[in-house]
Amino acid sequence: MVSRREFISSAAILGLAAGASTVPGIGQKLLFAGATPVFSTDLGWASQRIETIPHNAALRPPVVTGVSVQNGGDLVAIVGDDHVVCLYDVRQRIFTEHLTRHTDWVRAVSFSPDGSQLATAGNDRTLVLWNARRLAESPLVKRQPEAIIALAFSPDGKQLATVGFDEYLRVFDVASGEQAYQVSCPCSDNHAVEFSVDGKLIAAGGRCGTIRVWNTSDFHEVAKFKSHRNRIRSIEFTTDGKIVSAGDDQFVHITDPAKPDTVRSLPRMRAKLYATTLLDNGLIATAGSDNKIHIWQISDLQTLGSLIGHTGTVSSLDYRNGQLISGSYDTTVRIWNSKAAAPLKQRQTELNGGWSPTLK
Repeated sequence: MVSRREFISSAAILGLAAGASTVPGIGQKLLFAGATPVFSTDLGWASQRIETIPHNAALRPPVVTGVSVQNGGDLVAIVGDDHVVCLYDVRQRIFTEHLTRHTDWVRAVSFSPDGSQLATAGNDRTLVLWNARRLAESPLVKRQPEAIIALAFSPDGKQLATVGFDEYLRVFDVASGEQAYQVSCPCSDNHAVEFSVDGKLIAAGGRCGTIRVWNTSDFHEVAKFKSHRNRIRSIEFTTDGKIVSAGDDQFVHITDPAKPDTVRSLPRMRAKLYATTLLDNGLIATAGSDNKIHIWQISDLQTLGSLIGHTGTVSSLDYRNGQLISGSYDTTVRIWNSKAAAPLKQRQTELNGGWSPTLK
């Protein structure tokens, strides 16, 4: 027997019915697309499956908690609970490096915008900055008071921000390695940090569900708003300065930090959300504890469908060089190719009476 929650029309699947609602406890007006959709349409994107390798005499491969794609290069950096930073060459389809500077679970990883630097951080309270083009060189290591959960480079690559299990946002000068700013971020469990596309703003959030925004000229706080009921796990800036946030309350919100009272929201998911990333052509990918990746169109909050293949929580996403990378608790990483999605375009056109999304 099909439960009432699962009996939803194809119109709801595509999120075609527009409406408005208010989430109790937040007090923000949410504009979103209809009822909770059934995420069953498989986009059918071709993917390359990367199986991670056990290290340190471990009996199993590592749970993956972070992935990053090198801009202008062929490397994917992969981190997880085995304390190792692995570099995978996409063209050669081999692991090229296994960096062992960390002594505990590595939670965060990011290449700099130009691909020349690689930053990693985690439970060992250590931020490590590697020269991605000369990995044999000793990395810069900065010790912090508590575990580091997330990090982000500024768009020009000159600054590196970190947040974690204390109440501070810290910003480092990449050239010198010295801490340039420290601002209060009152939440004992900060999970997300990101610079705006133009580099003028930086936002952070975590367990308390509140997003704080600072300008990067003097790190004065310019906005603060309660966005989620539960822990925020991911923050992204769109090209027009909106903040995309997601977390344990199963919502993705799109907020203008200058007008935080009105929020556009994707339909509520059936899973905790661990990661988001912006794609080309106004699309966004979301992922979490339902083991799937969902692709959305930001302009009208419509779902295109799902990427199915992982068998564990999808913990991390990155998009660069025209490829979507996903890391999962199932100990694998996948590289998805949207160019192999021609059959889906026809299927979505039929479902939506002629509408066909443009996929790169």
